[in-house]
Amino acid sequence: MEEILYIAIIIVAIAFALTAIYIAFVLHRVSKLLRSVGITLGELEQEMQQITPELKESLHQTNQMLDDIDDKLKATDSVFDTIDNMGNSVSNVNQAIRKNSDKLTDVEMAEKTKPYIEGIRWSEAATYLYNKWKKRTTNGDKRQEVNTPIAGSNHIRREG
Repeated sequence: MEEILYIAIIIVAIAFALTAIYIAFVLHRVSKLLRSVGITLGELEQEMQQITPELKESLHQTNQMLDDIDDKLKATDSVFDTIDNMGNSVSNVNQAIRKNSDKLTDVEMAEKTKPYIEGIRWSEAATYLYNKWKKRTTNGDKRQEVNTPIAGSNHIRREG
């Protein structure tokens, strides 16, 4: 019985030695892994110190660009309000013309619509001049004509 006890103790000792060797091997690999991670984090820290100022500058420029875009979009609000008002005016004129077209003769209709047609002509003339001026300023004051015909310059046409 004593022999079995000695054999059991030897087996337990061998198992303990193998376990200790295995744990030492695992700890050695973990140690190498942690050294590698430490080196990588050091390199990452150096790179982040170089990237951070550039990133801050990019964010600052982006913020300025967004502020500029916001200002420009706010500047166009009045243009779209004007277009909306113009559309409403045209719609009201069309409704008035439809209501009164049966009651008025062609001459009376031409007289009543004359102010609106003149307004359209003047707005197209202003657009033409603005495009011509804009083309001239973008091309270094080169004289180039913008081919924008003025509506209604030939004759007044009544659609019905």
